[in-house]
Amino acid sequence: MNGPPPSTRAFLSQLPSLPADSKVRFLGCVTKYNVATGHLILEHNYPRSRADLQQQHTVSVDINALLETVTWEELRVGAWINVLGYVRRVQSLYVEAIMVFPAGAIALGEYERVLQDTQEVDRRVRRPE
Repeated sequence: MNGPPPSTRAFLSQLPSLPADSKVRFLGCVTKYNVATGHLILEHNYPRSRADLQQQHTVSVDINALLETVTWEELRVGAWINVLGYVRRVQSLYVEAIMVFPAGAIALGEYERVLQDTQEVDRRVRRPE
C-alpha cells in the first residue's frame, strides 16, 4: 500500500541540513507575521550552547495555502505552533506549510528532551542502505 511519505520530526535548527522537498514536522515560536508575503517567522533556540548565543535559529514559513483556516492564535507573536510542511530552497530556505496547529501549554524542556531521545534512538536503529 502506497501513501504519502511520512514527515521527519526535527528541531528548527536542523532544517537547513535537510534536503529540499523533505516533509517535516517541527515546533517554533512566532516572532513575526508578514501580511504582504503570507510568511510567519518562527524561532526555537535549541540546542543551546555558547556558540549559539550569537545565532538565532529562525525559519520563514509560507502559510499562503492555509490563510482561510489559520486562526489568530497561530499568528500571535509569542505563540508556539507545530508546523507540518515541505522544506523549500528558492534563493533561501523556507518551509511551505500544509498544516499549522497550536502547541498549547507545552513543556518546552520536556519536548526538547523527548525529541532528542527519539532522534538518538532513530540513529542507533537505522541500518546502512
